[in-house]
Formats: sequence, structure tokens, C-alpha cells
Amino acid sequence: MNVTTRFTEQVVSLAESYCDDADEPAAPNGGGRFTDHATISLHCLRIFLEKSYVMTLDLLATMTPIL
Repeated sequence: MNVTTRFTEQVVSLAESYCDDADEPAAPNGGGRFTDHATISLHCLRIFLEKSYVMTLDLLATMTPIL
């Protein structure tokens, strides 16, 4: 497991625990916490890699165990 994968797994876990709301359904009418933790994770990874959002998303597409 490389450093980027390990970092991504840790950030996703931390973002999920930060945004977790057990009383909220998975897909509420007005949105949900998934977008919050996904956005936090993407932003952290982009900063870690010092890449643009597009390049970060391209990298994530190759990291299937994370997705």
C-alpha cells in the first residue's frame, strides 16, 4: 500500500466520523452528509498531492479499493 492510498483511507475515515449523523437517513430529500465527507476527503487529498481537482479525480479513478 503506498502513501497516497494510506493517506486517502485515513482522511476518508476521519471525514466520515466528523460528518457522521446516525439519525440522518442515507439519502434525505435535502442532500446528506455523504457529500460533506466526500468533499472534505477530496479537498484534503488535493492539497496532499498538490494537484488540481481534475487531476485528483483522475487519480481516484485508479484507486478502486478506496472508491
